Amino acid sequence: MIILSAAVPLETELLRRELAPCEVRRCGGVAVYQGTLAGQSVALQHSGVGKANAAATTALLLEKLQPEAVLCFGCAGAYLASGLKVGDLIVASEEIYGDEGAAAPDGFLDMRALGFPLAERDGERWFNRFPADQELLTLGHRLISEACASGQRVARGPLVTVSTCSGTAAAGNLLARRTDGLGENMEGAAVAHLCARYGVPFFEVRGISNLVEDRDLSRWDLPAAVMAAQQAVRTVLAGWSERQEPA
Repeated sequence: MIILSAAVPLETELLRRELAPCEVRRCGGVAVYQGTLAGQSVALQHSGVGKANAAATTALLLEKLQPEAVLCFGCAGAYLASGLKVGDLIVASEEIYGDEGAAAPDGFLDMRALGFPLAERDGERWFNRFPADQELLTLGHRLISEACASGQRVARGPLVTVSTCSGTAAAGNLLARRTDGLGENMEGAAVAHLCARYGVPFFEVRGISNLVEDRDLSRWDLPAAVMAAQQAVRTVLAGWSERQEPA
């Protein structure tokens, strides 16, 4: 079984319509939609917005379902330096906690600089950065790139997770320079964090709903972003059999 993780129902409307058959269960008070999508057995959950919600619901499902992988998806804001536009896609090479650390007189200190790992497993330690599964990253990026619409860009690179979204170009530019991220969201790093803790492969794709500039909702397109992300998830599931079998 594959877990599909998104923050809110708006980000899953297309996929929920296509789940067949579908059974709705409860896990820790959260509805979980279990069924078959693009030939794969999946469990779809809405974590709620933010890192705490994403971590809590992901931990519950990892414990209960013991999935083979977690696919995280939804919308994101693209940093101006990325060159992305609304409706494009980011396939995350890694997720980065953008604001876990300390604000110091000489600049931001991340968890590595502070000497406190956020997760440890089998001798490996993670600080602010949690990588995507390399096999899923390579496969997913190829499949999505081949299936994307004409003129739609599929970028591959870091995504940044924040508690406070950047509502100005200056704030976004600062985070982009500090992290080398392409864009930001509010849940991905927490999902990747729990996957690292449990040793479960993590993959993430997000549609661009807006540029991280001085906040102007008239320039946003949430429907286009969430549709693009869901179509990308469906494409990855349809090509799931191309994954290499363990030796």
